[in-house]
Amino acid sequence: MRAAPAARGRSRTRRGGRLLAPVAAALLLVPACQGSGDSRKDREPDPASIQWVRVPQEDTSYVFHGLRPLQVTATSTEFLVLGVPYRRTGGLYGSRDGRTWYETGPEAAFVTHVAATADGATLAGNAPNAGTTVPAVWRSTGKGGKGKWGPAEILAGGGPSDEVLGLARGPRGTVVVAHDGGPFGEEQPSDDSYRGESLRLWTAGKGGGFGQPHVVPCPASPTLEPEVSVLADAHGFVVSARCTDTASASKRVLLTSADGTTWKSRPELFRGELNGAGATGPRGSVLISHPESTGEEPGLYVSTFWSRGGEEAWTAGEPMDVGRLPDRGVTPRKFQSVNGVSAVTGGYIASGRALDALHEQPVGALWTSADGRRWTKAPTGKNLFHEVYDLYGAAELDGTVIALGVGAAPDTSEGSLPDSGEEPAPTRLWIGRYGARPAFDRPSGLAPFVGTWSWGHGNIVIDPEGRFTYRWRLYKDCATEPAPCDNGPEWGGKATGKLAPAAGGVLRGRLETTNRPDEEGYRRNAVVELRRAPYSAVWMTVASRPHGIFCAGGEADARCVASHG
Repeated sequence: MRAAPAARGRSRTRRGGRLLAPVAAALLLVPACQGSGDSRKDREPDPASIQWVRVPQEDTSYVFHGLRPLQVTATSTEFLVLGVPYRRTGGLYGSRDGRTWYETGPEAAFVTHVAATADGATLAGNAPNAGTTVPAVWRSTGKGGKGKWGPAEILAGGGPSDEVLGLARGPRGTVVVAHDGGPFGEEQPSDDSYRGESLRLWTAGKGGGFGQPHVVPCPASPTLEPEVSVLADAHGFVVSARCTDTASASKRVLLTSADGTTWKSRPELFRGELNGAGATGPRGSVLISHPESTGEEPGLYVSTFWSRGGEEAWTAGEPMDVGRLPDRGVTPRKFQSVNGVSAVTGGYIASGRALDALHEQPVGALWTSADGRRWTKAPTGKNLFHEVYDLYGAAELDGTVIALGVGAAPDTSEGSLPDSGEEPAPTRLWIGRYGARPAFDRPSGLAPFVGTWSWGHGNIVIDPEGRFTYRWRLYKDCATEPAPCDNGPEWGGKATGKLAPAAGGVLRGRLETTNRPDEEGYRRNAVVELRRAPYSAVWMTVASRPHGIFCAGGEADARCVASHG
């Protein structure tokens, strides 16, 4: 699988520490429970009752090591997270319980957006076609494994300069929004021959195919892509964009359509403000709007929540709750920023950040609402949201809720790895349940170490009794050198022994057998020690010498592919 939001220079860089509205596609989440009418509302719990537990870094899946989340969503059977991992091209990851994660996605795809509803998911991005890459979509098939995604559907009339900027999926179909001036931020031909100035909207009815694009003028700078927000709900589609030309002149585009075929310009909606994140679910839809920032206070604005249910008209909600002292991140609304909105059982969750004035830095912030109009801020300190500078999204599946955030600096509170080199900002995962804290039994003793741990030139296999086999590459070819030597895929170095739990949560034992008795680090009776490392890895020493970090994710974990001690 290769899904790459960062491919071909497509990484979207954050702008320092300012509280800016991100370029966000709609996070479309429909929970598994879909009753009808007031009886359902009476039964459903309030999202404000969700109790959160931050997953310890050691117990967090390797896929989150250095991950920069782009979208967090869910179908009725699976969580989906789209992001850009540390030192790797981007990826799409799935989970059925929020704890065990795996890579998923179509082959040979550059996926930049995902939209999910209860009945499946759609991906959008770029796919190879006739020697170049063009806009495409992939739809879930309802199957598992490699057959989970259908073939790439090339969007008619799309070209190599079309940059996909938005995707939404709803009851009336799917809409893909691109701009024909991309790729943005890359070196451009001197004559700008392939640059465009238009948004391109492809729509497909539920289960139908995509036709020719609807084209809308939208100037763009070669280095600054338009900010696009997309929503699909029971009333149709809403597409908004902020277009900024080469002279830095800004233009707002706001379009609506009931069927995806006929589009209307609606500049008066949302008080003429810019749109950000949005979501739709059984209780209706929510969109965020905010004014443009000014030169006097760049990046500062007050967000407004808009909602609608059975009526087509949008209603402005109450001012967002800023929290209560002495909690962290309690600050005026212009210093509160929303990244994403998600529909969950019983209402909605909004995620983002708030300036913590006492410590002069942003901290993660999360709000909940039962109706999309009144929003309550969840406690920051109690839930440890202050350990990240931003929360990027949330999703719910069968009563389990997840949230993802990213810290501002490497986290050493749970033990950084010695000599591990530069570490990325830590990605944190929260798991929540309605009404009660989720049970999170941390494994202890031998249990969390059992399995296969590997890096590029070695691995260690530990069984439930603590017996281990350690294999490593000798860099000796058996065709020309005597044994022990490397014979194809089988590495020549071999040692065995037994490990047992010791103080401090580590395993300790000795090398009982070795085929390299003359080497200091591999002699018989040499002490072996393993301790857990963040993101499903272990740190190993032999005879007090570092042997490096070994990962559960194998080649999928960039830490254990690069050479190290």
